[in-house]
Amino acid sequence: QVLTEELAKRTGLQLPVVQQWPTKASVVIALSVVQNPPAWKEKLPADAVKSESLTRSEGFSIQVVPATEEHQPDVVFVTGADARGLLFGVGKLLTNLEWERGSIRLSTEFSVDLAPNVPLRGHQLGYRARANSWDAWTPAQFDQYIRELAIFGANAIENIPFEDTDISPHMPVSREVMNAEMSRICAKYDLEYWVWIPVQFELPDTSKEDEYLKTQEAFYKSCERLDAVFVPGGDPGHNEASKLMPFMKRMGALLQRHHPDAKVWISLQGFKPKSVEDFFSYVNEHSPDWLGGVVMGPGSPPLELTRRLLPERYAQRWYPDITHIVRCQYPVPWLDPAWGLTLGREPVNPRPTDYTAIYRDGYRFTDGFLTYSDGIHDDFNKTLWSQLGWNPERNAREIAIEYARFFFRPEQAIAGADAIFGLETNLRGSLADNSSIDGTLLLWQKLEAALHGTTADWRFDMYLMRAYYDAYTRQRLLYETDLEKQALAVLAQSSTTGIRPALDQAREILNRATTQHVNQPWLDKLYALADSLFERVGYQTLMEKHRASGSERGVVMEFVNYPLNNRWWLEDQFAVIEKLSDPAQQAEKIQAIIDWDNPAPGSFHEIIGHVAHSPSIPKLFNGGDAMRHYVDMPMPTQRWMGEARRGVRLAWHNYLNAPQSMVYSGLDPQAKYTVKLYAQRPSPLEIDGVRAAQIRTGETFDEVTEQEFDVTSEALQDGTIELTWERLDESHLNWRNKHYVCELWVIKQP
Repeated sequence: QVLTEELAKRTGLQLPVVQQWPTKASVVIALSVVQNPPAWKEKLPADAVKSESLTRSEGFSIQVVPATEEHQPDVVFVTGADARGLLFGVGKLLTNLEWERGSIRLSTEFSVDLAPNVPLRGHQLGYRARANSWDAWTPAQFDQYIRELAIFGANAIENIPFEDTDISPHMPVSREVMNAEMSRICAKYDLEYWVWIPVQFELPDTSKEDEYLKTQEAFYKSCERLDAVFVPGGDPGHNEASKLMPFMKRMGALLQRHHPDAKVWISLQGFKPKSVEDFFSYVNEHSPDWLGGVVMGPGSPPLELTRRLLPERYAQRWYPDITHIVRCQYPVPWLDPAWGLTLGREPVNPRPTDYTAIYRDGYRFTDGFLTYSDGIHDDFNKTLWSQLGWNPERNAREIAIEYARFFFRPEQAIAGADAIFGLETNLRGSLADNSSIDGTLLLWQKLEAALHGTTADWRFDMYLMRAYYDAYTRQRLLYETDLEKQALAVLAQSSTTGIRPALDQAREILNRATTQHVNQPWLDKLYALADSLFERVGYQTLMEKHRASGSERGVVMEFVNYPLNNRWWLEDQFAVIEKLSDPAQQAEKIQAIIDWDNPAPGSFHEIIGHVAHSPSIPKLFNGGDAMRHYVDMPMPTQRWMGEARRGVRLAWHNYLNAPQSMVYSGLDPQAKYTVKLYAQRPSPLEIDGVRAAQIRTGETFDEVTEQEFDVTSEALQDGTIELTWERLDESHLNWRNKHYVCELWVIKQP
C-alpha cells in the first residue's frame, strides 16, 4: 500500500498488486519477508536471501535483476528480515527512484543491504497547543507524516497526551481522540508508540497520585498499541528521585496491566547530584522490571557517564532537541544576534552538518533516540537523525539528496540538497559579512522556477520562505546599520544645527526602517508564503492572524521587521535628552551616544556575545566541535526580548556568563587604563589573575549595569593584560539570573 500509493501520487501510475508471480509483465517489484516466505520464493536471488542484513531485526535487501531472456521481466526484489524491514526497504526504494508523470526508473546497478545501527529511531509529535503546526492536523495528516518518517527509517513516535489542559483553536479533534488515533496509526505501520507523561505535583501525595493514575489508565485503555511511557525527572517536574521512583513503580504496574510488554522510562533532567545518586542506588538495589531505561535530555548528566553507571540490562535513549537553535541543548554556535531577534528560537532550521557531527559524538553511548520536536520546521533534521540511526557514517549530503528527490523532484535532487545545506550556512558567522545568503536565495528561486508548481509538498515552500527571510533580514541589517550611522552623523553636527533639529532629523532617519522597507516585494512574498503554509499545513508564523500559541513558538513573521539597530534605545535616549533643561548636559549626553563604541583614542571595545564584534574571544562554528569544547570555549547565549518594544542596545541581547580569557596587547605602560563593562550582577573580573577593584557603578539599563574597574600599573608593565572571571557558585540560581557580561571596553584615560 505504501509503495503503490506513493508512486501513484508522483507518477499517476496505478500499479497492480498480485500475490502470485505474474505471467505477463515487463517489470516486477517483488516484495517479501524472510520470516514469511512468498509462494514464489524460488525466484529470490540467492545472494539476497543470504544477505547478512536479513539476519538482523528490521534489516532489508534490495536487488535489481535485469531480464536475461526475452519475455522475462526486469525484477526489483525488496526483501525484509521482518515486516518492518520490508517497510524500510520500500522506503529506501521510494527515495531512490527516478520518476515523472507516467514513468519510473531505477538503475540496474542499484543495490542495498542494510540493517539499523541502533534499535530505536523516533521523533516526538506532541498533539498539544504548544506545537507550531500539527495541532491543526487531522488524523489523515498525521498518518501521512508518520508514514513519511517511516519511509526514511524511523520506527517510533512519541506523543504528549495530557501534559496540560490547553486547547488549541486549531484542533480538528479532541486530544483524547487524537491520542488514540496516533496509537492506531503506529499499530498500522508497526511502529513503537511512546508517550511523554510528566509528574508536575509534589510527591508523595496519595490523593493526587490516585487521580493521576486514573487519568493514565483511561488513556492506556484507549490505546491499540503502547510501548513506553517516558517520565521526565525535570522540565517539567521537580521531584527528587527518592520520591519519584516509588510512584513510577505504581505507574509501571498499571501500564503493564493493559500493555504487558510496555516499560516506563525516566530522564535525570534537572536532578541534583543527590537525586542522581539516589536513582542509581534504587536501580542497583531493586533492578525493577518495569523500568525500560534512562532518557538523556537537556539538563541530564552526560551520555557517557550515564551509560557507565547504568546497569547493562537497561537501555539509554537520547532525547536530542532538534527543534531549537538558541537557548537550547544544541544551539547554533555563535549565532548572529540578528537571527536571535528575528528567526528566534524555533525557525525552519535544517542543520545537516551540525547534527551529523553531534550525532557521531554521542550515539555510541545510546540504544537510539526519540528526538524533541514541536513542529514541522525541523522536518529535515528528523530525516537526518533517522538515517544516521541506520548508518552513522553516512554522508549528510547523500541524505539530503534522497530527501529532495522524494519531496521535491528527482531532477532537482542535487540542487535541492545543496539549497538545504545553504540554509544552514546562512546561520554561520557574521550576518552582515555572509554574502552567500543571496546566493542561497538565488538557488531556491531557480528551483522554484524549475519546479513551476509541479510539487505540491509543503516542505519546498517552507524552505523557500526561509531563504527569502534570510536574504531580506541581511538586507535589512545592512540598511538599518547605515541608517544608524547617518543618524549619529547628524547628531555630531548638533552643535551647529541645534540640538532639537538634530534629534528630530535623527529620529526621521531611524524611522525610515518602518516607512521605507528595504525590499517590499520580498516582504510581500514572505507574507504570501506564510499564509499559504498556514492554510495548507497549519504552520503558524503570526500571533493573531494564525492564532499561534506563543511568541517563542515559531512566529518568525511576527519579528520580520524587528529593529536590527539601536533605534529603540536611541529614541529613548532622545526623549531623556529633550527633558534636560541644561544645554551642556544635553550636549554631554549626545556626545556619549556618538562615542559609545570609541570613548577615547587607544581604547578597545567588544560586544562579548556578538560574532562580528568580539575579536578577543576564540570561536568554534561547527556544532559538534562547539559542544565538545563547550567548557573551554563557551558559546554565547541570547536573551529572549519578546515582541514588546524594549529600549535596550543590541549589545545587551547576547552574552557570555564568564569569558575564558580576553588578552589585550600594545597598551601604553605609562598610561592609565580602566575596564568598563555591562553585566548582570556584580562582575567578578580578574586582571592578570588578580581580582580587579571596582571604582564605579553606573546606570542600569534593563537587566545590565555599567561597572568600571581599575587597571593597576603593575598589570600594565608588559603592555599586555589578560581579563578573566572568577568562577562563581550560582547553582542555586535559574540560568537566566546568573552573572553574565555583554559589552566591554578597555579605556585609555586622558
